[in-house]
Amino acid sequence: DDTNVDSSNVQFSGPGSRLRNIFSGRGRQEDQERKDREKAIAILNKISAVANTREAFVTEPILRQILLGENLLEIVYPDISIDTDDELCPRCNSYLTDEEVVAGWSPGDSQDYTTKCPTCKFKFVPHFCVQSTSPTFVGSRGPASPLLCQRLSPWVLQKEIRSVMRNRKGIDDLLSPEWREQESKNAVLWWNLILSFMRYRFPFSFLLQGSFETNLIAPTPDDESSQVGTID
Repeated sequence: DDTNVDSSNVQFSGPGSRLRNIFSGRGRQEDQERKDREKAIAILNKISAVANTREAFVTEPILRQILLGENLLEIVYPDISIDTDDELCPRCNSYLTDEEVVAGWSPGDSQDYTTKCPTCKFKFVPHFCVQSTSPTFVGSRGPASPLLCQRLSPWVLQKEIRSVMRNRKGIDDLLSPEWREQESKNAVLWWNLILSFMRYRFPFSFLLQGSFETNLIAPTPDDESSQVGTID
């Protein structure tokens, strides 16, 4: 049976937090693989987030897929950092944590782009910051600068994705590096997808498919699910 990993007390991001390459190479001895897996789980628990205060679990096959996505993201965007904990309320100047930003969203409202400050109840549009040393990374002020992204709730994000999917190329646009480099709003939408998938503990390697020739959606070799079979 798959082992469940408890991530109920972890936080996704803080100032200076980074994604790191934590996959070990294939062909190591069993004992070394076990140690690497334990290390990977420990690092993941430091950089991942849960959707709310309830307990969240991922199985080892899903964990491997999540780690694969983070590893590939680091390859495409070296020294990547995603900062969600430096949001400042424009009215009372209180700093909001990632959890407070999420708690301030209007559930189910795809037209509301704001969050609510827990201190003064003022509603404003939240943001997060993405940085990378990749020479192809383009920020809000051009190459090599940080990218300030409007933080979208799941309901707003769903609406925006549907709008893109109605276009001629649909999913091909979302997976294309050229598409997200064309306009900053495209990059903001794509990074919101990455952030949401990481926060809610979903594998997201398929979002990087446009940067690799190899099919990234196929299961990893170690997954039992990679074997063809029937459902009992």
